[in-house]
Amino acid sequence: MQPEPTVVPDDHIDRWKVAVSQIRTSAVLLSRMIDPRPGSGLAVADSLYPSEKASAWARSYLDAGCEHLNLWADLVAPAEFDANTVNNVAYRPYLLLARAGLESVAHGLWLLDVEDSAECVGRHVRMMHRDIGYFIKARRAGQLSVSKIEDQQKTLVDRASEALPTVTTTDKPPGYENIVRYAATAQEQDPDRWAYLWNLASGAGHGQNWFSLEGYLLAVGDEYEPGYYRVARRPDVELLTETVEAGAATLRYATLLWAGRAGYPYREMYVQAMCEVIDRMPTITGQPRSAET
Repeated sequence: MQPEPTVVPDDHIDRWKVAVSQIRTSAVLLSRMIDPRPGSGLAVADSLYPSEKASAWARSYLDAGCEHLNLWADLVAPAEFDANTVNNVAYRPYLLLARAGLESVAHGLWLLDVEDSAECVGRHVRMMHRDIGYFIKARRAGQLSVSKIEDQQKTLVDRASEALPTVTTTDKPPGYENIVRYAATAQEQDPDRWAYLWNLASGAGHGQNWFSLEGYLLAVGDEYEPGYYRVARRPDVELLTETVEAGAATLRYATLLWAGRAGYPYREMYVQAMCEVIDRMPTITGQPRSAET
């Protein structure tokens, strides 16, 4: 059966507002920073391996996560709306956006959450090697040439061996679930819970049947055939809210990490960006009702 429409509780609406603010503030802050400032930790990292800048790769992961999460924010909290409009929540797609945002930004966080610039570059070249491997896999799947990309990967190994003799470029970084766990631990959150939410959102995005049981609140109805029952399903908004919160918090944390490592006055800049976001947000009075479908 199709899920029953459910009004999102006010306490969750309040939590969504916080997440929207974090996402949009991070987006504004990112837009105001381009290159690391001279002498900063990221500038030093870029000088240690100038062929491919660690700062640019880390920023790319943050930009990707920001794009996913900003789409969610624009859907649930549009800048303009009709007060009589019902804002219908697409449960599975919203979970998928939150998951994509979380795992993208978690990669950037892993690159930036280091003791020094040398460690950052070591993680950077390992991440690059795996990324190029994904590129090769995608091209091979489409029966496309990979020779130049394989040369690029070999060049990376050679350059990194010379510039960073203590780093094994082929050592794989954490996989997707483990990098989400890493992001949770870095923020003193429960890595098991975040791994569960990430897997749940993956099941939602892939159309896996188990999500139809785990992701909904179920009410068993009449037995219409022997052993078969009608079941009313309501989306479990707590799961969506927690996943979005994980993505928004990680975006904020990683953005501030990038800003700090790049030598920007990130505290002042973040507060200024947050004030601007709040000023632009529509008034709460007359905000459209939100319903899950």
